[in-house]
Amino acid sequence: MLVEEVFEGYKRQFIETGEPVSVNFRTLVPDMKSKERFTHLIHSYPAKLLCNIPYYFLSTTDLFCPYEGFVLDPFSGTGTVLLEAIASGRNAYGADANPLAILISKVKTTYIPKDELLDTLSAILTRARRDHSVFPPDEMIGEWFSESTINQLHRLEVSIGKVRKAKQKDFFLLCFSNLIKKVSFADPTISVPVKLNPNRFAEGSERRESAQFRLKTLQDVDVYDKFESICMLNIARVDSLKDLDKRVSAEVISNDARNLTRHLTGGELLDDGSVDLIFTSPPYAGAQKYIRASRLNLYWLGTKESAAIRGLNDKNIGREDYHRAQTLQRIETGISAADAVLENLYSKGKAERACIVGTYLNEMKAALDESYRVLKSGGYMILVIGNNTVSGISFNTQDYLTTYLQSKGMHLEFKLIDDIKSYGLMTKRNKTANTISSEWVLVLKK
Repeated sequence: MLVEEVFEGYKRQFIETGEPVSVNFRTLVPDMKSKERFTHLIHSYPAKLLCNIPYYFLSTTDLFCPYEGFVLDPFSGTGTVLLEAIASGRNAYGADANPLAILISKVKTTYIPKDELLDTLSAILTRARRDHSVFPPDEMIGEWFSESTINQLHRLEVSIGKVRKAKQKDFFLLCFSNLIKKVSFADPTISVPVKLNPNRFAEGSERRESAQFRLKTLQDVDVYDKFESICMLNIARVDSLKDLDKRVSAEVISNDARNLTRHLTGGELLDDGSVDLIFTSPPYAGAQKYIRASRLNLYWLGTKESAAIRGLNDKNIGREDYHRAQTLQRIETGISAADAVLENLYSKGKAERACIVGTYLNEMKAALDESYRVLKSGGYMILVIGNNTVSGISFNTQDYLTTYLQSKGMHLEFKLIDDIKSYGLMTKRNKTANTISSEWVLVLKK
C-alpha cells in the first residue's frame, strides 16, 4: 500500500471514531532499527526526535510538501527534521535557542569532501601536540576535568580556532564538543552534568568498581586520540551525504521560534506564507534542561561566563528557572482547559509550577502564531508532542495546543499516538513528576 493511502486511512479512522489512531513508527519504518542513517548519530543530545517519524511523513510525494518545497522546524534541536527533509528532496529551515543544537544541525546537514577533512584533522592534531601552553586556573571547570585533560582540551580549542574554512571549523568544533563529556568526570548515564560518584553503588559491586576505574583512567586520558577517533567516525558519516540531492539545502535561520528571520545573523523576518510544511517536536513544559545538559559543551565552545549560559536558558521555551517575583504573577493562557489546571495549582499553593506551565503555554502560543504566519494557505503543520503531569495533575499539552491552533482557523486532519519505549524525554524533578510514555502526532491544515 502507498504511504499516501495509509495516511488517508488514518484520516478516515480519525473522522469515524474521533479517537487518535494508534501507530508504531519503529514498526512502520523497520529498517532504521538495524542501521545508522546518514549523520543522525553525529553528536549526542537529550530527547532527540525519533527520525522514523519525519522520514515516514516525508516519504510521501506531495501530500504534505512538494519536492524542492520548504519544510520548517521552529524547534529544530539537532536537525533531525532538517536532515530528513533534504534526504527526501525538500529544502529545510530550522530555529533553535541552543547554540550547540544550531552547530549540530549545521554540521549534520553539510557535506564536506572526506580528503579535505582528513587533511585538516592532521593539521589540527599536529598543532595541538606541539603546543605546550597551559590553561589558566578555572575553579568551575577544574572540578569536571583533570589538569592534564584541561590543558589538552585548551590546545585543541586553540588549534581548531585556526581553521580558516568556516564549514570545516564547524565540523571540528562539533567533534570537539562530542569529546567533552567523554573525558569529563560527569556520569555518562545522566544527560545533565552530574559528577560520577562510585559511592552510589554497593561496596564491591561491579558498577562501583567500573566507576572507580573510569575516574582513575580519566586522570591521564589521551584526549588527542579520543578526538581523532570521534573525527574519523564523523568524517565517515558526513561522507554519507555526498549522494543527496544538491538542489536542496538546509539552513538554521533563527534562534527564536517566536521571531523567524530569513537568516540567523539578520533581523529581516521570513516572508509570510513562504513555507510549505511545518514539522516540529516542540519542547515539553519543564521536561528537559537543554542548556544545563549542554553546559560543559558550551563552555568549551566559547560560552565561558555563567551569566551568558543563564541568558541562553532564559530564551528557552519550557524552562524551569524563574525568579520568585515572576512566580507570584498570576498567569492565564486563554485556553479554558489549561486555565482550569492552573487554577487548581494555585489553589494548592503551587504557584511556581503554575508559572512554569502557564508561561510555557503562552510562549508556545507566540511560537505557533509565528509558524502560522509563515505557513502557506493549504499548508500542513505536524506537531509531535507529549502530555505530562504537574504536581500530580494531568497536563494535556497536545489538547491545549490543538485547541489553540483550531481557534486560529486550522483544521485538525487527524491525530496519531505512539507508545514510545525510551523514557529519556523528561528529567525527574521531584516525586510528583513522571516520564512521558506516549507521543502524539497532530496533523493540522491551514
